[in-house]
Amino acid sequence: MNKKFILVIAGVIAIAGVVFVATNKNNGVPCSSRILYCIQSDSNGKVYPVNGPSEYSFSILNDRGSTIKDFAITHTKPMHVIVVRKDLAYFQHVHPEFDRSTGVFTLKNITFPADGVYRIFADFATPMPVTVYEDVSVGVGAKYTAQVLGSETRIKIFDGYQISLSPDQPLVSGKEVMLMFDLNRNGAPVTNLQNYLGALGHSVILREGTLDFIHAHPMEDHGEQTGEMGFMVEFPEAGKYKVFMQFQHESKIITSNFVVNVAKGSGMPMPKMDHSMD
Repeated sequence: MNKKFILVIAGVIAIAGVVFVATNKNNGVPCSSRILYCIQSDSNGKVYPVNGPSEYSFSILNDRGSTIKDFAITHTKPMHVIVVRKDLAYFQHVHPEFDRSTGVFTLKNITFPADGVYRIFADFATPMPVTVYEDVSVGVGAKYTAQVLGSETRIKIFDGYQISLSPDQPLVSGKEVMLMFDLNRNGAPVTNLQNYLGALGHSVILREGTLDFIHAHPMEDHGEQTGEMGFMVEFPEAGKYKVFMQFQHESKIITSNFVVNVAKGSGMPMPKMDHSMD
């Protein structure tokens, strides 16, 4: 493991069963009383290949520099890893192997589809929910072209499923909103979803530019399914966000994505965390 690593503290706000995580990072310094958790990886000096399997290993350190080896199981896993290029393209939700004796997590066959800088989020609980991240370089950069975030279309087709997004009120920062997803296939509601990682759905929401991170789950996972899922979230700041929502049906994981524009709310803004880069 390299000795110079990305360090992150996660500020956590629990909202009606939803955890919003804002990251604040410093580079090249030990964890401190301000930096409660750090990610230490083997990425130092590496440039990962495009479209080829790579190995990525990391551990989580506390503010005393000790490797954490005990993690709470959240949604059936001790660690959830979100990988996305910094233009919010090429989203992945993956789960590393864990060596409890060393505290090392390993993604043995992570694949990066195109050139660019990717952000790797490690999402875990100790038992407090925390998210840390680091950025890794893929390819030589010469072929990197940032993708546009996309339109704010509210009805899309993904792998044969028609999915629509309908917030229950206008999107403004600092105010709770229910994001309602309607799932249809072949003209009929999808009412027999399977549990995926202990829930009927997962939503990861990232803000354009700063990549502020929100991880949410459906408000109701029990009872009769109607083809609808609602996620209660609160956007910390105005701006554009990309909403990734996943569910499992007939043993297949479907990933959808929508772009939403959040207006500035009239109330006091949530505390702003430092997202400055090197």
